[in-house]
Amino acid sequence: MAAFYDEQGQVQQVEVSLDLVREAADNSMSVREWVNTIYPTDASTYGDAFTQLCASEGLVMQSNKRAGIRAPSLGAVLEGKPKMEATGAVVRNPSQQARVLLMPAIGALIEDKLVGDLNMHATAFDSMIALDDTIADEWLLWPEANFSKPEQGRSQVTSQLARPARMLTLTTSEKQVRIPTYALGIEWSEQATRYLNLDFVALSIARQIAVERNERAQQDLLSMLNGDIDMGQASLASLSKVKTAVSLDAAATSGLTQKAWMLWLYSGTARRRVTHVVTDILGAMAIEGRTGRPVASTLDTSGSQINANASVLNPTWGDVQVFITDDPNWPAKTIMGVDREYGIQRVTSTNATYQAQEDFVLRRGSAMRWDTGSICRRLYIEAFECLTYQ
Repeated sequence: MAAFYDEQGQVQQVEVSLDLVREAADNSMSVREWVNTIYPTDASTYGDAFTQLCASEGLVMQSNKRAGIRAPSLGAVLEGKPKMEATGAVVRNPSQQARVLLMPAIGALIEDKLVGDLNMHATAFDSMIALDDTIADEWLLWPEANFSKPEQGRSQVTSQLARPARMLTLTTSEKQVRIPTYALGIEWSEQATRYLNLDFVALSIARQIAVERNERAQQDLLSMLNGDIDMGQASLASLSKVKTAVSLDAAATSGLTQKAWMLWLYSGTARRRVTHVVTDILGAMAIEGRTGRPVASTLDTSGSQINANASVLNPTWGDVQVFITDDPNWPAKTIMGVDREYGIQRVTSTNATYQAQEDFVLRRGSAMRWDTGSICRRLYIEAFECLTYQ
């Protein structure tokens, strides 16, 4: 049986079976999260409970060259470690518990490798999401909020027992949307199991997942700009959410100017505040090299100055995070501003989350599969504004 040290340092035996995997799925957690929840331990001393269970079954999660500890090969996990019996025969007794822990262990290693790479497009995209929901269904009815321009509404004098002025109605969309499922698989031959260790497998899968997540993040941002017919969202251009730099500053006939940039950020601040912008590398360089951008002061500070600086008491702008997209379909000279507090909603389907392992006896091979499902949309149209320049 698998084992771990509890909070008192006592060894506890745990029978790992598929029931543990089902319990984790029922609670919308990964196996690692579920195990660490139900089996408390002193993680600072022994490591988390899941890592201990894996190690007790020969699944080393963290290699240590100095200590001579290496990640096991797939063959050692699936076929068992070689042992010599009293008769002198060398046999292998595969551990069913190790087989159950194999996919969760690979998933945990992949997650650690992805989390460690904080420069991914997907990680930057996650920081722009206002609402991140999870549902146990593959179909979704989007909630809709109708404000009827509450920013123009004001509280009104009312008499006793009178109804207040209605400023907000909450309904659901008329069209049901199916959350797409994304699948990723890996297959290996029986001969390769003795050479493939967990680190190599996890790194290979993590690399592919990183590429997929990066592409998906850029596709989602492009749909925020161009709209999505399936979700009934029109393009920002058709919704009059695009301003030109020259309309804000007549001098902005070639690139951006400081005046156009600041007037664009300032416009509409009663309803939103641009915290992030999305553009290509040339757009980012245009922002960086805009004409009239303030530079370091050249005032002589060696003596007294007769001066009084003006300080804005109610600034409605702040530092802006720039997301550089390399999507070839992103239109040139286009900057999309987003208020991360109200801009993007993502919904993940737990029904789409799926993991499986299969052995091909006749082909002498094995395969694993991971499925996930999520969808993104514009939450409030007021949170978006575009700027184009010549």
